[in-house]
Amino acid sequence: MKATSKSNMNKYSKNKSFIEKVKLHFDSQNVILLLLCLFIIFITCYPLIMIVVNSFYQEGAFTLRAYTEAFTSNGTYKALFNTFKLALGVLGLTWLLGGGLAFLCEKTDFKYKKIIRLLVFLSFTIPSYILSISWIEITSRGGYLNRILKIIFPNIDYSFNCYSLLASIIVLSIHLYPLIFFGISNALKKTGGILEKSGRLCGASSTYLLKTITLPLILPSFLSTGLLIISRTMANFGVVAQLALPVGKEVLTTRIYSAISELNLPLVCVLSILLMFISYLIFFITEKNTMKKSYYLKQTENSSTRNIIKLGKSKYFVNLLVFIFFLVCFIIPLITLLLSSFLKRWGLSIDFSNMTLNNYKFVLFENSLIKRAFLNSLVYGIFSASTACIIGCFIVYFYKHLQSKRTDLLMNVSQLPLSVPNMILAIGAIFAWIRIPFKLYGTKWIIIVTYIILFIPIVIKQLKGLAENIDNSNDMSARTLGVPIISRITKIFLPQIKRGITSGWIICFLIALREIPISLLLYAKGNETIGVMLFTIQSNSYGLEMTSAIAVIVIAISIVGNILIRKIGVRRLGNE
Repeated sequence: MKATSKSNMNKYSKNKSFIEKVKLHFDSQNVILLLLCLFIIFITCYPLIMIVVNSFYQEGAFTLRAYTEAFTSNGTYKALFNTFKLALGVLGLTWLLGGGLAFLCEKTDFKYKKIIRLLVFLSFTIPSYILSISWIEITSRGGYLNRILKIIFPNIDYSFNCYSLLASIIVLSIHLYPLIFFGISNALKKTGGILEKSGRLCGASSTYLLKTITLPLILPSFLSTGLLIISRTMANFGVVAQLALPVGKEVLTTRIYSAISELNLPLVCVLSILLMFISYLIFFITEKNTMKKSYYLKQTENSSTRNIIKLGKSKYFVNLLVFIFFLVCFIIPLITLLLSSFLKRWGLSIDFSNMTLNNYKFVLFENSLIKRAFLNSLVYGIFSASTACIIGCFIVYFYKHLQSKRTDLLMNVSQLPLSVPNMILAIGAIFAWIRIPFKLYGTKWIIIVTYIILFIPIVIKQLKGLAENIDNSNDMSARTLGVPIISRITKIFLPQIKRGITSGWIICFLIALREIPISLLLYAKGNETIGVMLFTIQSNSYGLEMTSAIAVIVIAISIVGNILIRKIGVRRLGNE
């Protein structure tokens, strides 16, 4: 009896020790979750709150003067009108271009579908600001178009103005139409096959099927991608600053930048709140619409059931039209930048005697400012992308394995920067990190921290879908055995989402290389980035030939990076 009692006591003590061990790991898990929640809420919400607070305080007193000034100024309403005009113009043109190409690839017997998909993909790798540089080189008075026209028509009076709001609409549409293409293509692949086949059996024509079945089914995709286009357009700074601001056409982003230049910080805050409100409203509607459209995306159908329209004799005209489109919107801009990057000086004729490799030599090896900008971009990109991936892994892990109000809050707050334009993130950083004890302003860390805030939701987007397909049983077993949370994440969770981590890291790194608004507003001397150099190099006594050389390098890196992401096979997310 005594031996049995002693054996039971030993088992009890072992079980008690095991339970305490598990409880200790559970407590450490909760502590990490709590600290992560506080950290994310602080770095994400505090800068945005500071924008709101500073909009009400001037010279230490509460006042509504900034709101009165903003909403009684004609400049605000003109900027708001131009913003909506720009957004609607880009929306219409991207719907036409992207939707038309998607329809051609998915609903017709067009022969060169793979080539179209490749060219659309490559088009999206070119940053919008670099496209605007190419636009200037082609259409300005000293540009290539004027030179060609003068060869053909020597007495021609070239009066085209390359700077306008219309130019911004065209350039942004060329950059953003791939978003519409990918969204509509995915919707067309997964919708209406069985319904269209039934309609054909009943004798319905292709036009009738398109009008009554296909278009209603892809309407949610049109709306959601359209709202994304509006949001991205309204948040754009680089293109409109380059093409519209020189002729006095202000949008909200450029008006905010002008107010910063004038040190009118209360007005900056009010305009930032206005832009942030519009952006969040669009983001909220997009998210709701995306959730509603899932009812017809659950069923995957093969191409044999879909209604394929035969082009017939019109295929030659369609082929020519598609060729001209990609020639004008992709091939010519690339060739223009490449040729300009080899010129000894912008404006010289295209002749071997005027060509040189010195621009690349100067950019990569000789100019200390540009070399430092490249190095800074590399360092900031590597550090911020890596940090965002680590934080994103923890957030997705907690959201996946510890469903609670805290994890929901953590996920929602961490994704908030997706709805906030980059410029607003930079302005929030200025107000948040300018004073002790959080004084980062004037250092490289303010750029890095803001990059991390921007990158965390991008990483989460890459990981969340993969995590949803992971079985929780392995983690639950490890948790029951008392395995520490760090070991569970590194040895069980990370190996199952490594594709998403890799693609997320590459996306964030590429954004850091070509990002402009955050770097432009936050850099100090010595902390310049490639984005800053692209935006300011012409004001530093360098010509378009040097800008083109930097642009070509950025394009090459972007294309290689995006090809790697495509090889990995995880969805892409572009951000400008």
